[in-house]
Amino acid sequence: MVFHDTNLLRLTNAKSMFPDRENYELQNFTLKELRLLNYGAWFNVKYPARAKDAYSHLTIMTLEQVLEFVEPVETGVGLALELKSSYLYEGIEKEITDLLADKEIFEIENKTPYILFFSFSPASLKRLSELRPDSPRILLTKRNFVSPRRWRGWLEITEEVADGIAPKGHVSFPWYIGTAHKRGLFVFPYVINRSWQLKIFSWFSADGYITDRAEMLANFFDRVQEFGENIEEFGDNILEDEAENTEENRGQDFNNKKNNN
Repeated sequence: MVFHDTNLLRLTNAKSMFPDRENYELQNFTLKELRLLNYGAWFNVKYPARAKDAYSHLTIMTLEQVLEFVEPVETGVGLALELKSSYLYEGIEKEITDLLADKEIFEIENKTPYILFFSFSPASLKRLSELRPDSPRILLTKRNFVSPRRWRGWLEITEEVADGIAPKGHVSFPWYIGTAHKRGLFVFPYVINRSWQLKIFSWFSADGYITDRAEMLANFFDRVQEFGENIEEFGDNILEDEAENTEENRGQDFNNKKNNN
């Protein structure tokens, strides 16, 4: 299943569809039951400025459906797959790698990978390194703050199971990124949802970004090569507070641009 939470209550109408259930953990539902749920109406309620009628009719997708939709080999579009709470689903790593093999999605030397794995679990990444060693793996970390000693410990773990590390943005300072680079690891900060963050972390030599705002990231990479090493090139407003740029305002800006186009 492609789903963010381990529990269904926050993002679906599971409680109204199955009012007699005592446990709404995803693994306690069958695929047939999961397909009955609504997965997008909550977004329209929470962010009315960005609402779309289509969101109210979304159903859950399996990884197999996503692979058929994207067709990585045919389109060249890669997939970043995060294994969430993998300890709940014994054998999930083999199921995923077997599915990729069945779809004949294999990495090709000296070409951009089709699959990138993320996980907070070193054990899960270790299993993936054995089952599908050619696909890059990234260890996600949770702390908002970390000491240099703790950071070195994370890097040592990462070296054993992954090719890169994904710290929270608060941790992605240049001295941390530089230490990872010296070990041959790449760094993907998360969750980077503001343009000034992209600019700052680009200057700090981040290798990529995990974001909820794909359109912002795509626009940034179209012009990232324009930035030099001088921070002045980022403009006077680089550190301005973007508090006014709420989800609702961003949605309004998006709609205005679409209408203007």
